[in-house]
Amino acid sequence: MISDLPDNIRKTAVALLRLREATAEDIAKITGRKRSTESYYLNLMADMKLVKKKKVGRKIYFVFNSNQGEQ
Repeated sequence: MISDLPDNIRKTAVALLRLREATAEDIAKITGRKRSTESYYLNLMADMKLVKKKKVGRKIYFVFNSNQGEQ
């Protein structure tokens, strides 16, 4: 559940909810943080099984697992 996440990761999760599918760079444009920071948080969320990764060419897109982002 998003409300259970720490504030720093929650900001990333909310941005991903807005975009539905995004790269770390896309998220960084919304949050105002560095791409590397967003990549770190997105990978933490992937480790927690909240999001999954989808590689398209050289880019990695993140999407919420099933209904995880809507809780």
